[in-house]
Amino acid sequence: MLAISVSSVAAAPVGTKESNVVKYAKSWVGVRNVHGGNSRAGIDCSHLVYQVYLKAGVKGISFMKIPGIKKNKYYTRIASPRPGDLVLWKKDVTKNGKKYYLAAHAGVCIGNGQFVHTSSDKRKVAIDRISQNPYKDGQPYYVRWSRK
Repeated sequence: MLAISVSSVAAAPVGTKESNVVKYAKSWVGVRNVHGGNSRAGIDCSHLVYQVYLKAGVKGISFMKIPGIKKNKYYTRIASPRPGDLVLWKKDVTKNGKKYYLAAHAGVCIGNGQFVHTSSDKRKVAIDRISQNPYKDGQPYYVRWSRK
């Protein structure tokens, strides 16, 4: 008989509440999307993830660019996202003549198939649906911070 392992990873980043992560993520909506930005004057996606998780009380978090997040052992890959998880993408996508650099992008899941991220189209932090193109075409996957 094959044994099935059940993950003990919490439903939100360890040490946080889903509602707090969602609240802090939404608090950035409308802030300008600025590459390398790390403040309310302008922010990029990796700093957004860091600032949201830091404010929500995620333990042991440090700033990482997206390639670092993808390689970090504490970001555990999960099948179904919950509010507070991150959405990442496997590939870049070109739609309507515009290139979306999704392989180097991240967002914070807030529930109902939505995520908060730095939108290149809107040039600000926005809420979008993961199932919309180009996000769906970029092949999304999900990770959860699991460091205790």
